[in-house]
Amino acid sequence: MTAPETESARILGYLQSQAKSRSIDDLVQRVQEAVDELAEAARALDPAKLDTLCPSEESPGEEWTPRQCFAHIVGGNMAGATRILHVAHGAEPPGGDSPEIPDTIEEALKKQQEAMDSLYEHVRDADPEGNLDVRWQHPMFGDLNWREWFLFLRIHSKDHARQLQTMDAQL
Repeated sequence: MTAPETESARILGYLQSQAKSRSIDDLVQRVQEAVDELAEAARALDPAKLDTLCPSEESPGEEWTPRQCFAHIVGGNMAGATRILHVAHGAEPPGGDSPEIPDTIEEALKKQQEAMDSLYEHVRDADPEGNLDVRWQHPMFGDLNWREWFLFLRIHSKDHARQLQTMDAQL
């Protein structure tokens, strides 16, 4: 996901203000709505065209296949969910390898939903004001706390759902 500096600043402001002011249940609902939007876009893809390169509107000169885009977002959501739930409960964000993404859209969506359901359970059980001093780096928005990262999952899912829809229309 790329954006001009002013757009990055606007999104960062949104993440900071909304993550702080909204309840955990509201954040869960908003994230899940975006995950559902992503699932709908992924299911609409033509399986025969998953490996067809498409030009990136966000990064001119780059090309992604729908499969690469989908693996990026699902892997990012699953890894992000793991980091968030650890930090929400007082641990450091784990590093390590990206999660393995199943080969089929449905299997990958199922694994992603399992990760999200676990995340929702853990953040609902966590102190909503706890561990907000623990921050880790986002390549575009700088250091975010776990609540900001949680809301970022919404933005990331919606952004790539739109990207998958654009790719589908190009194919």
